Amino acid sequence: MKSAARFSNLGCVACLTILCCVRPAAAEVTAGQRATAEALFQQGAELMEQKKFSEACEQFAASQQLDPGLGTTLYLADCYEQAGKTASAWALFQEAADGARRVQQADREQIANERAASLKARLSKLELRVSDARRIPGLELRLNDVAVPSVSWNAPLPVDPGQMRVEARAPGKKPWFVEVKVEPGPASQVVEVGELANAPTPLSTDTANSLSENFAARDPGRTQRTVGYVVGAVGVVGLAVGGYFGYRAMTLNKESKDDCRADDPNACTSEGAATRSDAKTAATLSTVTGISGGVLLGTGLTLVFTAPSAAPSRVGSSLPSQASAPGFGMQLRGAW
Repeated sequence: MKSAARFSNLGCVACLTILCCVRPAAAEVTAGQRATAEALFQQGAELMEQKKFSEACEQFAASQQLDPGLGTTLYLADCYEQAGKTASAWALFQEAADGARRVQQADREQIANERAASLKARLSKLELRVSDARRIPGLELRLNDVAVPSVSWNAPLPVDPGQMRVEARAPGKKPWFVEVKVEPGPASQVVEVGELANAPTPLSTDTANSLSENFAARDPGRTQRTVGYVVGAVGVVGLAVGGYFGYRAMTLNKESKDDCRADDPNACTSEGAATRSDAKTAATLSTVTGISGGVLLGTGLTLVFTAPSAAPSRVGSSLPSQASAPGFGMQLRGAW
């Protein structure tokens, strides 16, 4: 692949260009994939020139995924370093050095080793410390939602600077997490993994059904009262609507008189007749909705007051009990 980017932190641009100018052919890569990878590489190189390192790294990474090559690995590693991702850059330079060693490209191997050694001295490290008492069965640690192998616990891990989310999970436990900010290196931080609290035990189906049946047995009228409240509420709405249409009918009838003769109220202009017709319609609606609302309200109250009472909490108790209908301002009292 042709060189199109500069490695700004080095004074040997020409040397690195020679190292990265050729990419070994990857097995089972189609011509279309190779062309796309080349285009992505060129876009990344242009973005590097513009110092848009984050965007450039994305292009290089996509190119590497389509058509892996040692040259692209070196460019991507350099891009990560420019973007401040020191751990990612260090790992890729080491990978490039190993790859160059296998294909006996000493110049690339030397450059990659030098860059990796430079980065190693200024890495940021994070240690996830887990005490023996907190190593419970099934414990899993995740760093920015990536699983951390247990062999890496209690040891400093190279990480990219920035915000990190450390999370611990285990079966039957509530997740534990903490947010930490990793400073640019050389730096080292330690996170003590906290104790995981027990997760609430979900009720089994049989237990849930049993509780539901017991509640229904203790308060057999609950459903009837609920229906009564709903029906009563609809009745109140019906009364309100009836009142609105009644007021509307009065207003329209009054307006129609302006277009009718004073000595003959039924002698009206066409507009007056239409207004009076609307008044009659509103009056009819007022009557219908008002009566319906009253019937529904009465039905709702009946359902509420005739519903079976809840069973007393203590057998033989003679304390006064009361049933109330919320929202209707009424209350019944009695002794059982």
